[in-house]
Order: sequence, then C-alpha cells, then structure tokens
Amino acid sequence: MFTKFLIVAIAVYVVAAEEVGILHQESEFNQDGSYKYNFESEDGTKVSEVGSVKNVNNVDVHVAEGSYSYHGDDGKDVVVQYVADENGYRPQGDNIPASILKHLEVLATAKPPKDN
Repeated sequence: MFTKFLIVAIAVYVVAAEEVGILHQESEFNQDGSYKYNFESEDGTKVSEVGSVKNVNNVDVHVAEGSYSYHGDDGKDVVVQYVADENGYRPQGDNIPASILKHLEVLATAKPPKDN
C-alpha cells in the first residue's frame, strides 16, 4: 500500500513540477578527485562549486567550496556561499536564519560518534 502511495506521489510531483531550462553548464571531474562545476538556469538559479581531496591525519577528506543563488518568493535574491570540509558545512549568507546557523555551529563542535 505504501509503495503504491509513494509511486503516485512521485508521479504527481513530476507532472506538477515546472520544467526549467539550463542556460549555461560546465563541469570538470579529474582523476585526483578534484572537480568544478557551475550552471545557470532560466529561472535565475546559479550554482558553482569546486572541490578536491585533501589528507587530514592520514585520512582522505573531500572538501568543497561554492555558492548558490536564486530568486526568493519575495522577489529578493538569496545568495549563499559555503565551505564543506573536515570542519563541517559552513554556509554564509544574509538569508540564512540565525537558528540554522546556531545549529550548524553546535554540530561543528560536536564530538564524532564512536565506532562500535
């Protein structure tokens, strides 16, 4: 029963979703794990990210830096820049609620779970 509901819900979403064209898109993925990509869509959404692999305490860690922007429901542009690395995901932007930023700070300082 749940599976049928899920399939119907997904089908309704796909039919209802407005298709947005891509105006510009670039991507590059390298053998060393580094990459960069960006795109801009017809609705004004822009996404850009560069990433690589770095060694932290003899462990390979994927790191990324990027930004995204879109036109908000209120007509204002929402712009977020971020870094994601061994210290967590750290977004910056005028539109990020303070409560979200506070939770991200708490998560960044939390001790990692112990392996069983």
